[in-house]
Amino acid sequence: MRPSILITRATFIDVAARLRDCFEVEDNPTDTIWSPAELIQRLQGKQGVMSTGSERIDAALLDACPQLKAVCNVGVGYNNVDVAACTARGVLVSNTPDVLTETTADFGFALMMATARRVT
Repeated sequence: MRPSILITRATFIDVAARLRDCFEVEDNPTDTIWSPAELIQRLQGKQGVMSTGSERIDAALLDACPQLKAVCNVGVGYNNVDVAACTARGVLVSNTPDVLTETTADFGFALMMATARRVT
């Protein structure tokens, strides 16, 4: 039986498809932000979660989901993840540094151009 994971927010179809090659995947195509209780319910039986800054991964969630082994946070930071609580329970935590580097640079350049050309 393949490990089961939860994707908490809408993602690119090809990303979910690649994950389905290796995992049983429950995703969230409607991009609904779940309450902590609903997140815990959906994580039951899951070994991994692909989360975003919208979800708090804390000691209470980890206690309710003891089978969770990996938290993969899609974002530069990880301040929504209690790393100490994860470490104490042997849960791997990762994030995606540099995921917004080019986007941030593009936006900064666009703001400079808008200012220079008085677009706003």
